[in-house]
Amino acid sequence: MSAEEVAGTAGPGRLGPTDCTESLLRVYEFLDGELGPEDCARIQAHLEECSRCLQQYDLDITLKALIKRSCGSEHAPDALRTTIMTRISMTVIQFE
Repeated sequence: MSAEEVAGTAGPGRLGPTDCTESLLRVYEFLDGELGPEDCARIQAHLEECSRCLQQYDLDITLKALIKRSCGSEHAPDALRTTIMTRISMTVIQFE
Protein backbone atom coordinates (compact mmCIF):
# COMPACT_ATOMS: atom_id res chain seq x y z
CA MET A 1 0.00 0.00 0.00
CA SER A 2 1.39 3.40 -0.95
CA ALA A 3 1.72 6.40 1.36
CA GLU A 4 -1.04 8.09 -0.63
CA GLU A 5 -3.38 5.16 -0.04
CA VAL A 6 -2.60 5.16 3.69
CA ALA A 7 -3.29 8.91 3.84
CA GLY A 8 -6.51 8.47 1.89
CA THR A 9 -5.39 10.62 -1.03
CA ALA A 10 -5.07 8.05 -3.79
CA GLY A 11 -7.67 6.65 -6.12
CA PRO A 12 -11.03 7.77 -7.43
CA GLY A 13 -13.56 9.15 -5.00
CA ARG A 14 -10.95 10.69 -2.74
CA LEU A 15 -11.76 14.20 -1.66
CA GLY A 16 -8.33 14.70 -0.12
CA PRO A 17 -6.52 13.77 3.08
CA THR A 18 -8.37 16.24 5.28
CA ASP A 19 -11.76 14.88 4.27
CA CYS A 20 -10.77 11.24 4.87
CA THR A 21 -9.03 12.09 8.12
CA GLU A 22 -11.92 14.21 9.39
CA SER A 23 -14.50 11.65 8.32
CA LEU A 24 -12.74 8.83 10.13
CA LEU A 25 -12.09 10.92 13.24
CA ARG A 26 -15.71 12.02 13.47
CA VAL A 27 -17.45 8.80 12.41
CA TYR A 28 -18.70 8.03 15.93
CA GLU A 29 -20.12 11.53 16.30
CA PHE A 30 -21.86 10.94 12.97
CA LEU A 31 -23.17 7.54 14.09
CA ASP A 32 -24.46 8.96 17.37
CA GLY A 33 -26.21 11.94 15.72
CA GLU A 34 -23.94 14.39 17.55
CA LEU A 35 -23.02 16.51 14.52
CA GLY A 36 -24.77 19.61 13.30
CA PRO A 37 -26.60 19.48 9.96
CA GLU A 38 -23.71 20.96 7.95
CA ASP A 39 -21.07 18.60 9.37
CA CYS A 40 -23.45 15.66 9.04
CA ALA A 41 -24.06 16.47 5.37
CA ARG A 42 -20.30 16.78 4.71
CA ILE A 43 -19.52 13.43 6.32
CA GLN A 44 -22.45 11.76 4.54
CA ALA A 45 -21.34 13.17 1.17
CA HIS A 46 -17.80 11.98 1.77
CA LEU A 47 -18.96 8.47 2.72
CA GLU A 48 -21.02 8.29 -0.47
CA GLU A 49 -17.93 9.12 -2.56
CA CYS A 50 -15.15 7.32 -0.67
CA SER A 51 -15.42 3.55 -0.58
CA ARG A 52 -12.50 3.23 1.83
CA CYS A 53 -14.11 5.48 4.45
CA LEU A 54 -17.49 3.80 3.85
CA GLN A 55 -15.89 0.44 4.56
CA GLN A 56 -14.51 1.76 7.87
CA TYR A 57 -17.91 3.31 8.67
CA ASP A 58 -19.60 -0.07 8.08
CA LEU A 59 -17.06 -1.73 10.36
CA ASP A 60 -17.76 0.86 13.07
CA ILE A 61 -21.52 0.27 12.78
CA THR A 62 -20.95 -3.47 13.21
CA LEU A 63 -18.62 -2.95 16.17
CA LYS A 64 -21.04 -0.59 17.87
CA ALA A 65 -23.92 -3.05 17.41
CA LEU A 66 -21.81 -5.91 18.78
CA ILE A 67 -20.81 -3.91 21.85
CA LYS A 68 -24.42 -2.87 22.45
CA ARG A 69 -25.62 -6.46 22.15
CA SER A 70 -22.84 -7.83 24.36
CA CYS A 71 -22.77 -5.12 27.01
CA GLY A 72 -26.23 -3.58 26.80
CA SER A 73 -27.18 -4.52 30.35
CA GLU A 74 -23.81 -3.63 31.88
CA HIS A 75 -23.33 -0.27 33.59
CA ALA A 76 -19.93 1.38 33.91
CA PRO A 77 -18.83 2.17 37.47
CA ASP A 78 -19.27 5.85 38.40
CA ALA A 79 -15.50 6.37 38.73
CA LEU A 80 -14.92 5.07 35.20
CA ARG A 81 -17.69 7.23 33.77
CA THR A 82 -16.26 10.31 35.51
CA THR A 83 -12.74 9.57 34.22
CA ILE A 84 -14.00 9.10 30.65
CA MET A 85 -16.11 12.25 30.71
CA THR A 86 -13.18 14.24 32.11
CA ARG A 87 -10.87 13.02 29.35
CA ILE A 88 -13.47 13.69 26.67
CA SER A 89 -13.96 17.24 27.89
CA MET A 90 -10.19 17.82 27.81
CA THR A 91 -9.76 16.41 24.27
CA VAL A 92 -9.38 19.00 21.54
CA ILE A 93 -9.17 18.00 17.90
CA GLN A 94 -7.87 20.60 15.50
CA PHE A 95 -8.44 20.42 11.76
CA GLU A 96 -6.34 22.50 9.44
